[in-house]
Amino acid sequence: MMKIKTLGCYGGQLPGRNLTGLLLDGSILIDAGTVGLSADIREQRKIKAAFISHAHLDHIGALPFYAVNIVSNKTGPVRIFGSRFTLDAVKNNIMNGVIWPDFTSIKNFGGSPVFKYEPVEPLKWIDACGYRVMPVGVNHSIPTVGYLIGKNSSYILYSGDTKDTDEIWKQGKKLGKKLKAAFIELAFPDEVAFLAESSCHLTPGTLEKQLAKLLPEKPKIFVYHIKPEYIKEIKRGLKKIKGYDITIMDDGLTYKI
Repeated sequence: MMKIKTLGCYGGQLPGRNLTGLLLDGSILIDAGTVGLSADIREQRKIKAAFISHAHLDHIGALPFYAVNIVSNKTGPVRIFGSRFTLDAVKNNIMNGVIWPDFTSIKNFGGSPVFKYEPVEPLKWIDACGYRVMPVGVNHSIPTVGYLIGKNSSYILYSGDTKDTDEIWKQGKKLGKKLKAAFIELAFPDEVAFLAESSCHLTPGTLEKQLAKLLPEKPKIFVYHIKPEYIKEIKRGLKKIKGYDITIMDDGLTYKI
């Protein structure tokens, strides 16, 4: 069984609505829009790795403050995984020694770098912290990957930010019954589908089309990245999707897979 704690799951930030950050089994961070606002210092020190989908601020914005919090670690570096494009964006534009210190050159209390950047290649499985992970390119406004993550007979799919796409569903489908859950972004209601399309996000209508690409597999579906102002409209839209176990995620909850 895997446990996913929701540090943040929204596509906009308001009181009580945090940006995307999921914590897998207490040790793997999936995106880093929110860390320190929801995970206490003990939880933060237990994180061994972070898998970042892309370089937009709502998915990396907590990394600088998280780095400060774990300088007192006496372990090895926290491994930050992402595409070369994403890691270069973090290094060159955020944690560049000007906007924020470069924590790959700052040592923690154990003498190791606080962060270690590790580029990933799409469609290549890697082993990390006891899990098998495959990054898969998706269809967003900048280079973005989703991830298949798991071990033994249990895997999850994490879509990253995307509009209509194909490869990640193809790869997820290959897992068959091992694919237990899919965490899928959905930002806008169908009433503003033009906005979803232009910003490269999903609506309930386009989500339904993605789910059809996984058939005959029907894993549990967890929806995240909702823009807070559209929650009611999106809930109405999701009710039109029949035959799936769909959960709208909320901050602070833990989901058992």
